[in-house]
Amino acid sequence: MSVCLCAGVAFLLPGMIQHARAATPVNVTVNANSSLGTIPSTAYGVSEAAWDGSLLDPSLPGLIAASGAKVMRLPGGSLSDAYHWQSNTAIASYAAPSNTFDAFMGVAQKAGVQPLVTVNYGSGTTQEAAGWVQYANKGGPGYNGPVPTYAGGSSTGHTYGIKYWEIGNEVYGDGTYGSAWELNNNPHGPTAYANTVVADSNAMKAVDPTIKTGLVLTTPGNWPDGLTSSISPKPWNDTVLPIACPSIDFVIIHWYPGSSSASATLATTSQIPTIISSLRSKINQYCGSRASSIQIMVTEINGGEAASGQQASAMYLALFEDDAFMGMLENGVANLDYWLVHDDLLASGSETPYPPYYALQMLSHLGVAGDTMVSSSSSQSLVAVHAVRQANGKLAVLLVNKDPSNSYTVSLGLNGYSANSAATIYTYGTNGGGITSTTGSSSSVTVAPYSLTTVVLQSGSSGGSTPTPGTTPTPRPTPGTTPTPTPTLVSGNASCKVSYSVNQWQGGFTGNLTITNTSSSALSGWMLKFTFPNGQQVTQGWNSIFTQSGANVTMTNTSYNATLAVGGSVSAGFNGSWSGSNSRPTGFTLNGNVCSIA
Repeated sequence: MSVCLCAGVAFLLPGMIQHARAATPVNVTVNANSSLGTIPSTAYGVSEAAWDGSLLDPSLPGLIAASGAKVMRLPGGSLSDAYHWQSNTAIASYAAPSNTFDAFMGVAQKAGVQPLVTVNYGSGTTQEAAGWVQYANKGGPGYNGPVPTYAGGSSTGHTYGIKYWEIGNEVYGDGTYGSAWELNNNPHGPTAYANTVVADSNAMKAVDPTIKTGLVLTTPGNWPDGLTSSISPKPWNDTVLPIACPSIDFVIIHWYPGSSSASATLATTSQIPTIISSLRSKINQYCGSRASSIQIMVTEINGGEAASGQQASAMYLALFEDDAFMGMLENGVANLDYWLVHDDLLASGSETPYPPYYALQMLSHLGVAGDTMVSSSSSQSLVAVHAVRQANGKLAVLLVNKDPSNSYTVSLGLNGYSANSAATIYTYGTNGGGITSTTGSSSSVTVAPYSLTTVVLQSGSSGGSTPTPGTTPTPRPTPGTTPTPTPTLVSGNASCKVSYSVNQWQGGFTGNLTITNTSSSALSGWMLKFTFPNGQQVTQGWNSIFTQSGANVTMTNTSYNATLAVGGSVSAGFNGSWSGSNSRPTGFTLNGNVCSIA
């Protein structure tokens, strides 16, 4: 179904009347049936630090919960490579005496977020890393692991169930390529780092096989990506991935694209598809059959260079944050952690929210874990658009007006979705005061300069007019890829084989599938279908385009793995959620033909 809601009078949000006459028309198209993947449970995160004097503010857990963040990282940036968790001390750095690991976990549990821990690579040991996992996840009667020396530690450990563990922070900044800000008492260079990651990861997983460990990479196109030195004859990523791939579950990049001006910083989000596709290509190149199961996480991101205090109050950082978060998620990133809780989201002491705090909050109005991101496009480069088809049947559209001077009247063209005439509209702009909501038209909305607007549409039974040719922009394909060819169905009893395995934890799991073409004909496109027996939901996928309707899942090839030769195999994976039980699918079809199960 193709419906255009371009008619009607523009709805003016409160405080925007003064911009109405000057508003320039913009056409936005949303393709509601063109999935860009589902929002993972780890999508929205924040970074915390052991030095933060406001960490134990009684109001902080509630503020973090209200922000919509679901992940909180510790112990904080470069401090991580100087921090010793058991004593809550740091080498040549500062950790607040009260900010112990157990104190942090108290905040995390009250806020309802899952922790992401960075273990000490620079001055720590493999034993220390494994001991942290043991204390955090394997406590109870008979516990014989390390016990903290700080006040308030437990003699019997804990069962926190922390899943994600980074190994080191920005280790390439130890002087390997000249600049040195990261403490590293180990031999320098990517080979030494990768070998230690293997040792640390193996030791940590020997304690708790359910955890996931992460490897530090350089961000494509950003220093020091691609550089070499006497101790790095090959670039960092080309060295560490071949060594560490068998032992890790996710890769880590940081992104601080702050430029000389606000407009230049806001323009950097156009780099995201290239950054992520380049990173995924490296993973595919070096990680073999494990490539599809390795996630990408951006555990530090901020649009300013060390944005804090007065700079953090700049509205452009909020615009950058939402555009960057959604751009990254649409390209397959599993987690983004905004740097830093204090003083970049909230003011230390007063806990006054800065604009990036409200930007994080706005993302929850757009979509939450399990909702489906869909493709969208805008005829105006200064009005970015992101859209999410929510699990409750609603369609949400985020409009990011990067123009500091001009308002725009946006006409919404919807493909594959019939909307009710009324919509709920959330807005946040330079007037501050937090996010406001109102009821308005679903056909058109005027967005103020430097503002965030989310239009939440409800499904309606009535249709609309057909889009006028040439008035709406051409729908864009999935970022970073070319359009997927239509699969060629194989007649007769085509043969195929599917292996299916899972790594699960309470409420969530990672599924990995390998599809083998055992027929006598090569496939120039493929489509695998299966049904979940217990209502499981795919939340994020890789190496395949995943769509789900009820219990039925369809996996379609991407542009780079469309050909499946005779005897050839392709691997793909996904993250999912479950409750009650997580039984395996009992049948698979490839291009309409039943497959055997390995």
